[in-house]
Amino acid sequence: MKSSRDIKLLFKRLKKMNNFLVLNALLIVCISISTIYSATISRTTSFYMKESIWAVIGLVAYLIVTMIDYRKYLKYYKVLYIINIFILLSIFFIGVSRLGAQRWITFGPVSLQPSEMGKVLVVLTLSAFLSTYFKDKLVGVKSVFIAGAHIAPILLLILKQPDLGTTLIIVMTFSVMIFMCDLDWKTIILLGTSAVAFVPFAYFFLLKDYQRQRVLTFLNPEADVLGSGWNVTQSMIAIGSGELYGKGFLNSSQSKLRFLPEAHTDFIVSVFLEERGFLGGVLLFGLYFILIMQILYIAETTTDRFGKLICYGIGSIFFFHFVINVGMTMGIMPVTGKPLLLMSYGGTSLLISFIMLGIVQSVRIYRD
Repeated sequence: MKSSRDIKLLFKRLKKMNNFLVLNALLIVCISISTIYSATISRTTSFYMKESIWAVIGLVAYLIVTMIDYRKYLKYYKVLYIINIFILLSIFFIGVSRLGAQRWITFGPVSLQPSEMGKVLVVLTLSAFLSTYFKDKLVGVKSVFIAGAHIAPILLLILKQPDLGTTLIIVMTFSVMIFMCDLDWKTIILLGTSAVAFVPFAYFFLLKDYQRQRVLTFLNPEADVLGSGWNVTQSMIAIGSGELYGKGFLNSSQSKLRFLPEAHTDFIVSVFLEERGFLGGVLLFGLYFILIMQILYIAETTTDRFGKLICYGIGSIFFFHFVINVGMTMGIMPVTGKPLLLMSYGGTSLLISFIMLGIVQSVRIYRD
């Protein structure tokens, strides 16, 4: 009898699923795989095949995570926090270096990037911390610093890799989450002013030489077109040549002729816009807008503070990845190497994206 009731309850919860959320994500992934195929077909077919396999794995992970009651994360958030620290620490012992950064752990043919999982765990543990210790709202700078101390060890470990892009995304996500805790405006203005004043100090004393060069390239890419400004310049050429309707599938000359580096990862949007043009961009950007709005709608219709903060945090991660990646391909943001979630090639990124959507779906079906 008990098992029968459990099955009925499970089906009842499954009926509450927002199926359009995952369908929206799968449509973006289909666009991604076709664009990866177009960008790499002249060299190899392995990239789009690997991405297809990761998409299937990600979908399975999404279904599994959806079935886990999100409130369990609140119960075990301290354990999750320790796991996050352990995973990020392990990279300095068993991680491999690529392009001057130690961000990956390799298991045979599979490479994983712990900081990608770290972002999700930060959202879960920070949501639990805020909903446990600040049940009403955040008031004053002291409260913000207490909440900030929760993520400080994570940020330091990610900065050590170094991975400035992920660090910035976590900081911006943190800002959104504390704002949604009804932070008072006096504190918001004070912190905002302090952040602006901190920028020059960070530029001259905290950023490494190559990071400062990226900022200078962002401000004036034409100053070194054949050097640091090459990627952005070629990206803007690809986007502009797509015009209204695009050149058509498999006709992205910038990637085919190897003018556009990292065409299937960081600059995949440039390839897509060159082939599909402005109208294709409207479709793709519209899909992301709808995806993020669905996540925020689930947050707004959830009365549980923990579930609400989780959705806001995950929605922020998707939003900031979109803004940073699309912005850098158009030359309106510095190049940081952050992928466009669900679109850029990368197994870890795709898997974590589906896991995040599964957590949001869990909030949807298990909320009171």
